[in-house]
Amino acid sequence: MTRLCALILLCCLTRLAIAQQYTVSGTIKDTGGQPVPFASVYIKNTTTGTSANVDGKYAIKLEKGDHIISYRAVGYKQQDYKVKLSETINHDVILASESYTLENVTIKGNAEDPAFEIIRKAIKQRKTHLEEVKAFTCDVYIKGVQRLKGAPKKFMGRDIQKVMELDSNRQGILYLSESNSKFSFRRPNDVHEEMISSKVAGRNNAFSFNKASDLIINFYDNYLLENKLSARGFISPIADNALFYYKYKLVGESKENGELIHKIQVIPRRENDPVFRGYIYIIDESWRIYNTDVYLTEKSGINFIDTLNINQQFTKVKDTYMPTNINFQFAGSVLGFKLAGYFVGVYSNYDLDPKFPKDRFNGEILKITKAVNKKDSLYWINNRPIPLTPDEQLNYIKKDSIAKRKESKVYLDSLEKENNEFKITKLLLRGYSKNDRYHKQYLSFDPILRSIFYNTVEGFAIKYGV
Repeated sequence: MTRLCALILLCCLTRLAIAQQYTVSGTIKDTGGQPVPFASVYIKNTTTGTSANVDGKYAIKLEKGDHIISYRAVGYKQQDYKVKLSETINHDVILASESYTLENVTIKGNAEDPAFEIIRKAIKQRKTHLEEVKAFTCDVYIKGVQRLKGAPKKFMGRDIQKVMELDSNRQGILYLSESNSKFSFRRPNDVHEEMISSKVAGRNNAFSFNKASDLIINFYDNYLLENKLSARGFISPIADNALFYYKYKLVGESKENGELIHKIQVIPRRENDPVFRGYIYIIDESWRIYNTDVYLTEKSGINFIDTLNINQQFTKVKDTYMPTNINFQFAGSVLGFKLAGYFVGVYSNYDLDPKFPKDRFNGEILKITKAVNKKDSLYWINNRPIPLTPDEQLNYIKKDSIAKRKESKVYLDSLEKENNEFKITKLLLRGYSKNDRYHKQYLSFDPILRSIFYNTVEGFAIKYGV
């Protein structure tokens, strides 16, 4: 019996040791000492990873043992870090700018830029790459931040700093949200997402607007973001008819992970066409997309905002490439209010050969249970792949505190008392209502002055309701 207990204890301790995780964290900067926001941090040859935050800080939890961590960002040379992990460590990273050269490319006189031939090959393979993955599942973490960068002192007579709880420069975070979900896809159009957890600053009963499907835009499609930022949609740089809308310039070539990558600038042929500006990165021979770094402006026809930058990074999964880091950054202004923000998505743990239950795609696109927004701070410490910045941490604390105060009995009682206070002017002009939330009783009186009318038959009369 003693031997049996010892054996069980040994098994438990062994399993515990195997499952033990440590954290590798640090800051990712460029050679000038500036942070590299939203850089990818992945375990090499896997889709297990995360992203740095806007300040370049990252943290990733790994099991004990040997790992190769790859650090990568669009426009920078990938850096690999070998580590034998037996404790939590700090590892700062400096990424050098990627050198895209034209050493092996010759352009004669008025000859067509070599980028055009590369794009033609990418267009020819577009549909093949679009349809090659028949189904997949993955884990998704999405974080959204919307900031007010500037505002008038007053709007419609109200003090903006006080009403919107801004700092002395009338700046601050308006919206902060995080979500974890499990995403499933089956071609052609079956989508299912189960939200595992959700957190929104100051709104404990609200759910995130962060859906995995909202951030996945596929540049192998001919048209993108239809009925979202524009009714007509935007034309992909490798759409079937892209050559009619775009000009291209080969910026340079570089070797990454054994692949030759072509960096191509995409340029609108006409200023006001619904097209992108920026750069796409194409893998030689397979003609796949490796990265995108493109943007839309008002000239492209976007609504609601002035500019939208879309940055995608792809990682090799089996014989194909899947998006693992997607970042939308936006800015705009309206009525003197200057807005900016981002949504970043980390897509990890891909399964390209999933076995779906029969009821997975039953018309339910998004599944949310009541418990998803009830996760405590300990859960988020262990399941938040992108570290919060100091002002984001403060925003959560401040707005969560305000939300709890407004849900307290003392606050609700005082608010109800104030609203229930009877004034004759209120009854005459706006009406009067009395609410008793404990007994679930509500009484309302219409404004008296609005009930008085005159006509030639009756003269002055009153039509009043309670």
